Amino acid sequence: MPLSARGARGGGLGGYTLAESLIASVVLAIAIVAISGTLAASYQQNATRGNTTTAINLAQQLMEEITARPIALPADQVNKPGWQQGQTDRRQYDTVDDYNGYADFSSSIQAADGSTVNLNNGSVGSFQRSVTVQSGAVPAGLTGPPADFVMVTVTVKMPLNQNISVSQLVTRVTRLR
Repeated sequence: MPLSARGARGGGLGGYTLAESLIASVVLAIAIVAISGTLAASYQQNATRGNTTTAINLAQQLMEEITARPIALPADQVNKPGWQQGQTDRRQYDTVDDYNGYADFSSSIQAADGSTVNLNNGSVGSFQRSVTVQSGAVPAGLTGPPADFVMVTVTVKMPLNQNISVSQLVTRVTRLR
């Protein structure tokens, strides 16, 4: 019975040599490093997407709260103080302009009903909301008294210094009879 080339070397048993095992280990290590890099990038994109979704929801929630208020109160009502006058309880705000300059942070972001929103979702950093109210923001092509137009912008600063801004033009409705 003829001996195989491997058997002729003396071993008789088939198997992998040390060099073949080392080459296989190196190839496997390269594959693992490549896959882990892809997974890390995917995780980062997912975290950024989650932060963006949270920021948009926070901006929309505050914008809806603001635009539910009138630009001005009827003449027979007294305007309550807003953020710039030191009022920190948003439930007391009665006009859009009361929100001008408003800001809150992730540890103290409150919903319209006064409850605190928990944003500790494992993300790195914190969220910060700020509001600017620009009176007399008459869009090009429209006519009307400047007091009837207000541009509201809610900006949310996300972790890693990314920003999301939502703007909405608020108008006073005038009925002609």
